[in-house]
Amino acid sequence: MWDYSFVLPDFIILYIFLVYFFAHPRLPIKLNHSFLRVIIVDFCAIFFDTFSTLALENSVHFSPFILRVLNSFYFIFFIFRIFSFFIFTEDACGVRRRRKSLIRILSFAVFLLFEAIAVSNLFYDVIFSISPEGIYSRAPYYDSIYVCAAFFIIFSFICIALYRKKLNPFANFALFAVNFTMLVGYVLRILLPTYLIMNLFTLIAIIIIFISFENPVLYLAGKANAFNKKAFYSLFLEFDEKDSPLVLGFVINNYNELREVYSGKQMDRGISLICQYFARTYPNLVRFYLHDGRFVFVGRDNTQTEKLKKEISERFKKSWSAGKDVEIFLEPKFVQIAPDVSFRTAEKIAKSIFVGLKEAEKLDNLSIMINRETLITIEENILIKRHVEKAVESNRVEMFLQPLMSSRNYRLIGAEALARIRDEEGNLIPPVKFIPIAEKNGRISVLGEQMFEQACKFIHDHDIDKMGLDWINVNLSPIQFLRPDLNERFTSILEKYGVPAEKIHLEITEETMIDYTLLKKQIQEMQNSGFQFVLDDYGSGYSNVSRIKKCPFINIKLDMELVRDYFKERDTFLPHMVQAFKQMKFTVTAEGVETLEMVEAMKKIGCDYLQGFYFSQPLPAEEFAKTYGNNM
Repeated sequence: MWDYSFVLPDFIILYIFLVYFFAHPRLPIKLNHSFLRVIIVDFCAIFFDTFSTLALENSVHFSPFILRVLNSFYFIFFIFRIFSFFIFTEDACGVRRRRKSLIRILSFAVFLLFEAIAVSNLFYDVIFSISPEGIYSRAPYYDSIYVCAAFFIIFSFICIALYRKKLNPFANFALFAVNFTMLVGYVLRILLPTYLIMNLFTLIAIIIIFISFENPVLYLAGKANAFNKKAFYSLFLEFDEKDSPLVLGFVINNYNELREVYSGKQMDRGISLICQYFARTYPNLVRFYLHDGRFVFVGRDNTQTEKLKKEISERFKKSWSAGKDVEIFLEPKFVQIAPDVSFRTAEKIAKSIFVGLKEAEKLDNLSIMINRETLITIEENILIKRHVEKAVESNRVEMFLQPLMSSRNYRLIGAEALARIRDEEGNLIPPVKFIPIAEKNGRISVLGEQMFEQACKFIHDHDIDKMGLDWINVNLSPIQFLRPDLNERFTSILEKYGVPAEKIHLEITEETMIDYTLLKKQIQEMQNSGFQFVLDDYGSGYSNVSRIKKCPFINIKLDMELVRDYFKERDTFLPHMVQAFKQMKFTVTAEGVETLEMVEAMKKIGCDYLQGFYFSQPLPAEEFAKTYGNNM
């Protein structure tokens, strides 16, 4: 007699999974198709396992042919279930099915071989036999089902190992847990043949899959009735050069300002209405909401992109009702893919859409086209990101120094420490390219600290008094400035090299001044340790004279664009600004000084220090030391 105590709960839970699967929006991706296949095949395997066993227990009521058919179908689905779990593992690892590989060819061949063995049992006693009296017994190749299971479990673990770097640690662990659970189930099936226990372990594996990969919460964008960023990338990773989907994105113009005008609640209601409208009007499009008023729609036919764009524009000319007597008027800015762009680089295209949606907010154009040049830029940024990570991790970020000259006698008085990173060929990567990337990937704090330490080491190793060098300016990024332990870390570095704090001036930008409370607290704490602060790039962003007046800066550095604009159209604004700063007891530095005319003009309006290519471009630290070593 067999024990059926696990069977009914298995059926009930699988049924709940099926209902839940179809009750929620699902991405049209391989992973979801694989999960559905696993559920259906497992359901069929349990069904035939249960009823073939019941039929054997009541064999007097069934012909040997019926018993053979029921048991043969069980083994067919048993092997299919093994293969289905392997395919899910492949899809979760991101293996492309269209690409032929040794693992794929071999695994499919093995699957067909063992399925052929199972099917042949309809006619021959291969895995099992049924006597004329209806008695079931194992045949010579019964253990082939365990050979099949062992093969696909081993191949699953190989697949996880090969693609582990593409997955996050949680996904790696989940896939390992799924296959290990299946392995335990097969072992117990061998040890406890009278218990229908294997189905319990496949169910546990399915539950792990659902929690880790198939939970709708992982892919839905809150209340927007659309998919999120994770889902967006999951879909795009499946595209290749043979695909030409419709992809159209748009961002609501001035979204953050509109949230203040209409209130967050009403704008959220508007977002929900937009998603509902598109769900009704374009049910065949896959809808994504990427937060901050950014939408992307993906369909099959890219020839309909312009038509869709026109229809969306027409709809947005009307208002969206966000509540009683509340009408919201919104303007979309579009991002679309150029027709000649190949989806062979689908991941880069996905990233370029994000970049395009961000850029669209800043531009006056109502439409941005992503072309091959855009993808080249994305590819370049990915490469720069790798260079930044390698340079920071191996402490190979170089310090260059650009001199700050006194306007009184044009002699060296200070220098600014500037980070430089080289590519694999030894060429310098422009800071304007790698600094934003370092800020985005979180490396800027470590990079900034390395610059601070190199500046301290330079002061320790060289006779800066002989150079006429009174201080070195070191830049602090807004992210770095948020560190609560910044003062302790910098103070310990000063002590390590025996450098007085006044020899290092810390430059912060106006962007850092947005959170004035934090700014004041951090500056005060670091001032107590002897640090002095310089406001960098004044005039490039959040200019607020009243805040500057309250902050204990010793120097204001005029942004180079502000300086250049003065020479395009001279007026009294910049001279009056410089004099105002000097009356507030600030010294003033002019950046971007490139000609003798600029030098003389900046000196005339009252700038104390001058920095720019007229005097010197940034130099490697040792070259700077040689150039200014005998400056006295």
